Amino acid sequence: MRNSFVGPILLIGVGVLFLANNLRPDLSPWRLIVDYWPYLLIIWGVVRLIEIAWLASRNQPLPKRGVSSGEWGMIILVSLVASGMWFAFDAKDRIRGGRINLRGLQIFGESFEYPVSANVNCSKNPRIIVENRRGNVRLVGSDADQVVVSGHKTIMGLDRTEADKINERMKFELLVQGDQVVIRTNQERAGTDNRVDSDLEVHIPKGASVECRGTRGDFDVSNITGNFEVNSENAGVRGQDIGGNVRIDLRRSDIIRLMRVKGNVDVKGARADDIELDEVTGQVVVEGQFTGDIDFRRIDKGLRFISEATTLTVERLKGRAHLSDGDLEVEDILGPMKLRSRSKDVRVSGFATPIEIELDRGDIELSPGSSTLSSIIAKTSSGAVTMHMPENAKYDLEAVTRRGDVDNLFGSPLERREEDRGGSIRGKNGGPRILLETGRGSMTVTRGGVMSSRSDVSLVPPAPPKAPKPPIVVER
Repeated sequence: MRNSFVGPILLIGVGVLFLANNLRPDLSPWRLIVDYWPYLLIIWGVVRLIEIAWLASRNQPLPKRGVSSGEWGMIILVSLVASGMWFAFDAKDRIRGGRINLRGLQIFGESFEYPVSANVNCSKNPRIIVENRRGNVRLVGSDADQVVVSGHKTIMGLDRTEADKINERMKFELLVQGDQVVIRTNQERAGTDNRVDSDLEVHIPKGASVECRGTRGDFDVSNITGNFEVNSENAGVRGQDIGGNVRIDLRRSDIIRLMRVKGNVDVKGARADDIELDEVTGQVVVEGQFTGDIDFRRIDKGLRFISEATTLTVERLKGRAHLSDGDLEVEDILGPMKLRSRSKDVRVSGFATPIEIELDRGDIELSPGSSTLSSIIAKTSSGAVTMHMPENAKYDLEAVTRRGDVDNLFGSPLERREEDRGGSIRGKNGGPRILLETGRGSMTVTRGGVMSSRSDVSLVPPAPPKAPKPPIVVER
């Protein structure tokens, strides 16, 4: 900062702060620095800009750099020290006030419970909007033309007086705006340092459509004829007997379970665990990252599943599709199926429609459900391929392995041939083309045969969220 006014100005400013502290001991220079240190960088930059403009106006040589390397080092040092002091003062204030909140877990304080109860009359087909940042919400369709809310909210505070003040700030609202009913818990008014949960049970008209918005908590909806929509950071979602479309958009979820949906289902999850969908009359699209078990049953108008490693499309699913970490099993298909996956052991049974499978790695096992075959293309770069050929089927078969054993257990008219380190099985009698390929693995064609299911995961009706636990008192 040689030949610059910045250094002297900084010294003057620091001296003024400490002089003010001598004259008024209640005025802390450190607190002023912590709160207002960004202004220091602004003043610094303005002074340097004025200096450069002054030199330019007098036709004097300009510095090679507007800010020298030494000044950049000082700026970084000031920023790091001042930011560290700010975090230290903030932590000190929180500890003194008894508030330490780590990722939603409030360490100090007690839990106080307040009842929630409200009802309003509405139309037969209202749009219900639920805004609840934290807590579980259960909505049930009924024959009454009104919305009835019951439940409780739990507030963490240092004492009852503080909890009462927070409760007063976040008054529960049940508003009717034409055909729209808004249920709002106003938890954002509690502040970031206080943990608040609201667990609600809501009875609504059967003709209602529901939109749920939240940050953390479960949503359960049943027995409505309208649409169901969820937008949340982290939520478990359960729904059954829904007459309209379902749209779910989550960043995190432990379970998504839907049964008996007459409309379309659209699920987007940045990261989700288990998914169970059963009896969907419309089209299903599921997209995201999934780590648990995924079950689809009885999808009438098409299934499309998209993850980072797997894309599955089925035109119509009469039976079941089950996906886990390393396996995919599909049973009873009524329409064409396409699968692309990086790594999966795939088993498909009970089909008579076209099948296309392409794997980077994994075994493939196919068992058609009819002697009337359609075209089949199944390829894997590394893995065994097994085809259970129906007894009286018509086909044009070509089954090839570049490196692996070849077993023709079907017999005539199929012919087995060894080729280098692999081999092939070929034969045709006037039927559709069947192409089976593996780069590294065995190739087997058998006569008939029925595969036994490796997993027997049955869907159960969705259970409502657990009843709220009594408040927990945390000793300070």
